[in-house]
Amino acid sequence: MAQRKIVFLLPFLILSIFVNAQVLGFRLAANSGVLLTEFGPSDVYIKPMIQDVPQSTKRFTPQPTIGFEGEVLFQISPSSFFGIEVDYTHLKGLNDNPPYYNYFYTSYFQDFQDEYYQSPIKYNTHLWNLAVNYKYFFFKEKVFQPFVKLTGVVAFVGTDLSYKDMPKTPLGSDILYARGTTNSDQKKWPVFHMGGGVGFSYDLSKRMAFQMDATATVVNSGIVDGVPNFTNLPKQGILRYNRRLSLTAQISVGIVYYLEIESGGSGGGRTSPELPFYRRKN
Repeated sequence: MAQRKIVFLLPFLILSIFVNAQVLGFRLAANSGVLLTEFGPSDVYIKPMIQDVPQSTKRFTPQPTIGFEGEVLFQISPSSFFGIEVDYTHLKGLNDNPPYYNYFYTSYFQDFQDEYYQSPIKYNTHLWNLAVNYKYFFFKEKVFQPFVKLTGVVAFVGTDLSYKDMPKTPLGSDILYARGTTNSDQKKWPVFHMGGGVGFSYDLSKRMAFQMDATATVVNSGIVDGVPNFTNLPKQGILRYNRRLSLTAQISVGIVYYLEIESGGSGGGRTSPELPFYRRKN
């Protein structure tokens, strides 16, 4: 419900910023993301006699990915901008020697197959993001302008967990878990995430700039790595779903095109030399 309210109010927020903005920017960029870690303790196994496979690890090896993003930037002061961004992030990873997960002992796992083979696994995660950004630029009068960034995001997460190499087994699919993809009837999971980053802008002309940034965010979802988390409660004899936080990082590279917004339709120029595209009135 909260996500729907935010999406509903965004057009009015954008309109109010647009009316008061002095410079409008359009940014198009490519990005590459990686899952750094998942916070929280390891799951407790449902059957104490089942131990990790020797030398197994819960860590996945990230794989290179490509995503894209578009952003509209509104100047709110001589050195700062507010941005509305639509972002697609793709995350992938491999685990050649995984342990047994509590998930394999839940009824949810039986929706995909009845038996787990000890074999390398992989995850394939897609995030569609609607973000609001704040960027503060240092040395705004210079060609090279470092900046810091704060971001808040509503994300829609879809993921597949599957065997790395195995074909479909006689018992069912090689998919071990899925949500928000063609392998599942469930919709993408809406979650919040927030974070910050650093970057720089390099002016290519009076209206165009090259921009690069690195951003780290904490995602309120435990299925970014494709593995749902369940904690064993021995006294109650149940497995309880354990919601986790995931730390991700992303690098983006793109081009920004700036436009000055005329005020009042008078055709006059800006009167403050601190503002971009300054020109004196006749």
